[in-house]
Amino acid sequence: MRKLLFAINPISGGIDKNGLRSNIADWCDDSTTPDFTFFETSGKNDSEKLRKKIDDYKPTAVIACGGDGTVNMVAQVLLENENIKLGIIPLGSANGLATELEIEEDTEAALDIVFKGKSKKVDVLQINDQHLCLHLSDIGLNAKLIKRFEKGSNRGKIGYARHFFETLFNKKALTYKFETPEGIFEEKAEMVVFANAREYGTGAVVNPIGRLDDQQFEVCIFKPYPWYAIFRLTYLFFTGKLNYSPFVKIFSTKEVLVICEKSEHLQIDGETVGKHKKVKVALTKKQLNVFVP
Repeated sequence: MRKLLFAINPISGGIDKNGLRSNIADWCDDSTTPDFTFFETSGKNDSEKLRKKIDDYKPTAVIACGGDGTVNMVAQVLLENENIKLGIIPLGSANGLATELEIEEDTEAALDIVFKGKSKKVDVLQINDQHLCLHLSDIGLNAKLIKRFEKGSNRGKIGYARHFFETLFNKKALTYKFETPEGIFEEKAEMVVFANAREYGTGAVVNPIGRLDDQQFEVCIFKPYPWYAIFRLTYLFFTGKLNYSPFVKIFSTKEVLVICEKSEHLQIDGETVGKHKKVKVALTKKQLNVFVP
């Protein structure tokens, strides 16, 4: 019998979730899955508490109800339990992985995907031997933008736009050293993306050649570019042709060590994790089993 554990982040995305439990309960009661329960994150020891809940309840699937941060936290726990599937109800301000998997930002549509039971295995990246990445991580320009947005008082699209242009006009290229099984080289770059997936939640395709299940990931290097090139880059971003730009270098690998000339902000699945001078990225041996349309 299927047993579903719904892991709810009550504050993700600033979305009102007062009716979420009743909606899920109604959906489950109308389905062939009467056995379900809830777990709510608090921001304190969530991973440990979720592990205990899983040990006690023994679910067949855990459904992350929140944004990319919630999905990442649940995934870290499920990587230890290969027989438990991951479901996603995208309820965050950023739902990058859900967008990549074509899971709609509609609770009933997302629940329908879980109950239909179709799933696929997806790759997982480990960063600096302590963080997991399911979607996209980067060091440099975008990570700085996310950090400014997190610290800023202006939220929403207007606030994001202000921080975007502040970051854009204060960008600075640094020298990065790349060590891979295929070779060692250096590049000047304004941003380096570690891409398990293809696109950001905004729809900008940073990695046109990416696949979530191909047992490799891409490193996307954004070289210094003149101000007027931003218009062409933006077009290539949103048409999925960024690999045609002379200012972007993309290569596939199973592991990489990136060393920057000075410490830079690093973000993982939409969450900043401080400044780092070295970033080691490698595929984990295990994959996650995720419900998909």
